[in-house]
Amino acid sequence: MQLPMHLKIGAGAAAAGVFGVLFGWVMFPAILKSQIKKEMALSKKTDTRAMWERIPFAMNFKVYMFNYTNPEEVQNGGIPIVKEIGPYHFDEWKEKVELEDSEENDTITYKKKDTFIFRPDLSGPGLTGEEIITMPHVVMISVATIVSKEKPKLTKTVGQAFNKIFEIQKDAFLRVKVLDILFRGFVVNCDQNDFGPKAVCTALKVEATNNIIIGPNKQYYFSIFGPRNGTIDPQTVTVKRGIKNIMDVGQVVALGGHPQIGLWRGKCDQFQGTDWTVFPPFLTEKDPLEVYFGDLCRNFRPWFQNKTNYHGIKTNRYVVNIGDLSNDPNLRCHCETDDTCPPKGLMSMKKCTNAPTFISLPHYLDSDPQLLTTVKGLNPDVNKHGIEIDFEPLSGTPMEAKLRVMFNMVLHQESQMELLRNLPNTMAPLFWMEEGLALDKDFVKMLKNQLFLPKKIVGALKWILVTIGIFGTAGSLIMHFKDDIMGMVGSSPGSSAKTKVNPETNQQKGISVIGGTQNLPKLDM
Repeated sequence: MQLPMHLKIGAGAAAAGVFGVLFGWVMFPAILKSQIKKEMALSKKTDTRAMWERIPFAMNFKVYMFNYTNPEEVQNGGIPIVKEIGPYHFDEWKEKVELEDSEENDTITYKKKDTFIFRPDLSGPGLTGEEIITMPHVVMISVATIVSKEKPKLTKTVGQAFNKIFEIQKDAFLRVKVLDILFRGFVVNCDQNDFGPKAVCTALKVEATNNIIIGPNKQYYFSIFGPRNGTIDPQTVTVKRGIKNIMDVGQVVALGGHPQIGLWRGKCDQFQGTDWTVFPPFLTEKDPLEVYFGDLCRNFRPWFQNKTNYHGIKTNRYVVNIGDLSNDPNLRCHCETDDTCPPKGLMSMKKCTNAPTFISLPHYLDSDPQLLTTVKGLNPDVNKHGIEIDFEPLSGTPMEAKLRVMFNMVLHQESQMELLRNLPNTMAPLFWMEEGLALDKDFVKMLKNQLFLPKKIVGALKWILVTIGIFGTAGSLIMHFKDDIMGMVGSSPGSSAKTKVNPETNQQKGISVIGGTQNLPKLDM
């Protein structure tokens, strides 16, 4: 039997509605999730892998130096007064080289290569990098601090060597051009034959390999970042590819082939989290997020702060701080002992960099308030000095990140060294830096077109189909049962009642005239 046209239309509408439900709420999410899993894994076939290997745009690397305006007072135990100078802006190009895939372990092993290019046009007004600043002599104070702790018998000998290798020092401060201390290096004269200077230079060569470039005539050039600029870090990093399990993507599993960090106690020495350049997809506000920052040699656990928006893409903002190592049982294992933890907001970098420095958030944000009493000129601001990362939660893509950290050192007082004899022995800032990631417009556009545009189209289409299904089916049923519906309406109570006329009661009794009603005269027949 052939169905009437209206029933055919109704059946088609119902089918459209069912398809809208199945495709919009079941099939498409499953397809999208499967596609994201494939695309976000570090397979050689994915765009994610290509971007992970070499970020196709420069990251922002900013450095803010602290100029000490009262070195004479500090030399005699006074409170330092500092003035922030910056930012000095660098383009940072990051890439991973010498990659080796392990199909069996689903891992990639690589080495890092970072290249920095100074951008005076993006730096602070008028800054050229040739400005001379006054800051604590990082090499002298570092050597003195280490020697007095580890080889106290050599303290006096090492102190006498300073004037020879540092070209006549009048105090514990360094007057240096900004680009020299950051990248080009300042000279440490190691063309020496005396025991003290030779011992110091040998120690620098062994312990400060990340900061020393050896030039001709035994001249050492010390800088903070110079040796790593454009060079390959010899240490290998091994991470999970996420092909077998996408939630493992980017997880750090080894450094230099070792399955542990090798610096801390207990669980602090276990790798936890990704290398921060890639994260697993499908992040929710409740999911724990863990990151291993190789430059700081430790794990961090950012927490969700609030919803954000990046160029029209909804994102989740996560924040993190250094923590309170002394009072947080999960962080205390970063201290040498439970009794040697630094104040809140500080962490020793001695084991990580071989230098007696400490990291904190810039301007001692989220740190022990007492630290702000030992130096003048700092003004912590959560908007300027916090660490924050904005993620697109569905793909786990970091859209924008600002990783900020400040380096500090104790102005170590050493009675057996003339230049350090009267220092205040307090924590003092050296510089702070911001490593910033902001996805460019091309990548944002690609993400919108490949991920969000199909999602929006399907989102609209499924509701259109469901609407067609509901109204089309309802309309078809109404047409099909029209007669029955009308019959039901026609037989309802009171709809067919008729008015009865009683001749007697409805006879005209009078005629209405102006002024009232009058009775007609009676006629005799």
